[in-house]
Amino acid sequence: MASPFLIRVNDGCAPAYSIFPDKVWSTADGIADMRLAGADEPFNRGGLKGKAAILSAVTLALFSDARCPPNHPLAYLADGDQRGYWGDGIDVRADLYEQPLGSLLYLLERAPLSIAGRPASDWAKQFAIEALAPLKNAGVCVRIDVQAAIDPYKSMLTLAVQLYGRDGSIVFDATFQVFWDQVAGASA
Repeated sequence: MASPFLIRVNDGCAPAYSIFPDKVWSTADGIADMRLAGADEPFNRGGLKGKAAILSAVTLALFSDARCPPNHPLAYLADGDQRGYWGDGIDVRADLYEQPLGSLLYLLERAPLSIAGRPASDWAKQFAIEALAPLKNAGVCVRIDVQAAIDPYKSMLTLAVQLYGRDGSIVFDATFQVFWDQVAGASA
């Protein structure tokens, strides 16, 4: 089972060059973008920053919009736009543990705090775990923990994501805060 992610176990390893550019999350803009490589990447001068493959994979998994199945219980929140990554229609290889890219977190952007009898934070946690499952299937981690919390006063959803290695150590730990507008019950 080959993984597209390079995990360095030993600092004595030769410098690794990643052909996958990092996706850098901008909290201020609420988007993931790419950055130019810095002086700390001498083998990648003039290229795109490529030092955080796991962070990039997590960011892509969580914040790319997955296609919403028409029979999903929250499909009505998509407002007719099922979205989805165009590349999923071309090449999704089950033999490499691939699945369609992204999550359904975008369905919660304008959702009320309670949806279909469940708190929006429960839906967020479920969507995040589903989106991150390919990382576990590819051997990047052996366990995924996600915590989701809503701050209704700030209209903010917070996701805390931890990925664990075979030895039980944390190989990834980050918190993402996503703002969204509450339109349910809002006055005009």
